[in-house]
Amino acid sequence: MQRKKPTLKTVAAHLGVSTATVSNAFNRPSQLSKALRESILLECEKLGYTGPSITARSLRTGKTGVIGVLLADNLAYNFTDPVATEFLAGVSKTLDEAHVNMLLLPPSRENYQNTQVETIPDSFIVYGKPVDSNIIDLILRQHKPVVAVDFSLPDIPSINIDNHKASYDIAMHAIHSSDDNVLILGLRLEPSTSLSLANLDNLYSSEESVSRCRFNGYKQALEENGITLSNENVWQIHDLEEATLKTMLRGALTAPKKVDVLLCMSDKIALAALSVAKELNVNTRIVGFDGIPKSAEAELTTVQQPIAKKGQIAAQMALGQLPYESIQLESELIIRSSS
Repeated sequence: MQRKKPTLKTVAAHLGVSTATVSNAFNRPSQLSKALRESILLECEKLGYTGPSITARSLRTGKTGVIGVLLADNLAYNFTDPVATEFLAGVSKTLDEAHVNMLLLPPSRENYQNTQVETIPDSFIVYGKPVDSNIIDLILRQHKPVVAVDFSLPDIPSINIDNHKASYDIAMHAIHSSDDNVLILGLRLEPSTSLSLANLDNLYSSEESVSRCRFNGYKQALEENGITLSNENVWQIHDLEEATLKTMLRGALTAPKKVDVLLCMSDKIALAALSVAKELNVNTRIVGFDGIPKSAEAELTTVQQPIAKKGQIAAQMALGQLPYESIQLESELIIRSSS
């Protein structure tokens, strides 16, 4: 027969103290002497009591001690993408210091059916705009603080860099003349999942997507260099495995018309392109975006953005440690031998 799980009330009775004393041992340690707290926690461990439930605490205080992070991509992607992992590390560092928990929320509506998991967090960080905007509506319906990162929402503070200017600057560096054949490798520029774009009329807006902001920066640089942008020279890269990505890049770099410049919207794409260019022994100027550690090792020209700092600031704002207002952080053009 399974032993009944101890409750706050039964544990307090067993220890001969009040329920408030046991609760303080878990939630407000400063209210007890160190010796008393350690004694209570030791006895609770023996009894198999892990502390007051999050549900009970939230009913009493209105707080769960949980910050929700809504991701734009599936959970698996965010544990393998170097930019996402660095951002989440920044969030985690701040939450660790505040002794607050993080709940990762996926972008698929199916994950929210019959669970009401979105009701748990005290506040939310939305990291990139999910393809399914209905998920954002679920979050906003909670009427709790929301911070947007790398995109904008009406009346919601956002944390960004100037993606348009950063992309313009790096493209102006990479393009040498009006005769350059420039290929843009973008990230989720439109709702379709196709590699090539039928036209440039169905792109996400600048408010919805940093990819659109970066695209606009590239486009301005092309125009100022006298280069007409064709939709055939714009590809959107989705969550491809490295082997698949390299196969696609081999096709691009062995096309009849030589590619002079590759404008890559992420270092991950640019690093794969550098590897393929070296394998094929082709001379193409390649630039990335983000400034992940591997970019320095590969001598990749890129835009260094403060990824971890974005996470730290987003968490501080979600915790109420910073004013609830939009912030634009600085980025830096790092020129190396790839361009």
